[in-house]
Amino acid sequence: MNISTKTVLLRSPRLRIVIPMATDAALHLAESIVAEGFDSFDAELAALLAEARGADVSEVLLDVAGDRSAPTPVRERALGRLIVELFRPAPQASFGHSLTTRAHCVAA
Repeated sequence: MNISTKTVLLRSPRLRIVIPMATDAALHLAESIVAEGFDSFDAELAALLAEARGADVSEVLLDVAGDRSAPTPVRERALGRLIVELFRPAPQASFGHSLTTRAHCVAA
């Protein structure tokens, strides 16, 4: 499964939904993992981790979330932090007031 196509399939014995991959979908995946365990969502987690590796996400969070030997609460917390980093809005480039003021003064 490739999350870069912006689709993720969530599977469990009681759940089978195809939704656009966005913050809500990633949060739903995290909630499903908390409810049913990491083993129930191996493929979806692997796809999310692969997508996060291509983004500017902490390697520590990636390693901990994917580490089967780490305690479950530690993995869950790392996954939550990873999702926050992955879907954090990119900073917008802005021009400072002094730059626009200077341009205005030169043009005047």
